[in-house]
Amino acid sequence: MMCSIGQRHLLDHPVTNHCGHTFCKVCLLQQKIMTNSCPTCQKRLPSYQFIQAQPITFLTNRVLLERYPADQSQEACLSPYVSLSRTEIPINLLDFPILPSQILRIPMRTLQNQVTLRNHLLICQETQSLQLAILYKYKASVGTIAKITSFEQRENGALITVVGIDRFAVLEIKQTTEDHMVAEIERKFELTASEQTTDDLSSIKLATRIHTFFVHLAQSTPSKSFSNHVQGLLGPVWLDSVQAMYGPLPSSEDPVGLCWWSAAVLPVGNHERHVLLETNGLMDRLGLILLWIQDLESQRTGSREAAERQ
Repeated sequence: MMCSIGQRHLLDHPVTNHCGHTFCKVCLLQQKIMTNSCPTCQKRLPSYQFIQAQPITFLTNRVLLERYPADQSQEACLSPYVSLSRTEIPINLLDFPILPSQILRIPMRTLQNQVTLRNHLLICQETQSLQLAILYKYKASVGTIAKITSFEQRENGALITVVGIDRFAVLEIKQTTEDHMVAEIERKFELTASEQTTDDLSSIKLATRIHTFFVHLAQSTPSKSFSNHVQGLLGPVWLDSVQAMYGPLPSSEDPVGLCWWSAAVLPVGNHERHVLLETNGLMDRLGLILLWIQDLESQRTGSREAAERQ
């Protein structure tokens, strides 16, 4: 009933490998990032995605709950930030911000990159997942908690895939280096579409305008006369490519999701995306997205008029 990964401890959310050995789910996820071998028999581990989606070993978990209910309850309270609104955590500093709901693939080309990643892993007991805190290094104010969804070892390093979950505000920096810091944070939870109330009818109206813009783009014919900044932002092929990278275009009934999706796919700079990340009100964020869209439409109009004069 003990997990042998790291310091021996009572199993929590046990999963059993193909080789027959059982470990805590989050411990096995950490093991997958550290090495590709079972710590007991050295056989190859399944993929990170398989471990993440693997159901717990029901019989073992039932015995644990019956024999150690107090210990299991205590284990569930050890999450670094799920049960706390303010906490001190390691934060990764990147050259770009990541947004809630944004899917991002980050290459880890050096051993130092991978060691830093392992040292900065956060365990979420609620979702039984590994997460990272990510901050835009040029604006140490608001960042994003991101869930690790995939980890692949490659010949030239490793590739980690994350998806943004919630924003956090930096309250106090404890220590900092060039690529990471330790800080006290306050997590800012995002509302899901089902949690939004009737007070959000105005935000749905704004979201409808944004959604209509993207639908119109997908139905438009690409033109080589557009500036390099806007060129390619048209047509069904463009929409297919961004949906393959960032997920399906959210409905206008989900203004929160549509806001972050739009910010990820529109051709704006890192500074503009971080300004959006810092903006608390949903209506204000949607208004900012609409300003970006208006700017793009004016560029398209200007490019078209310039082409017609030639």
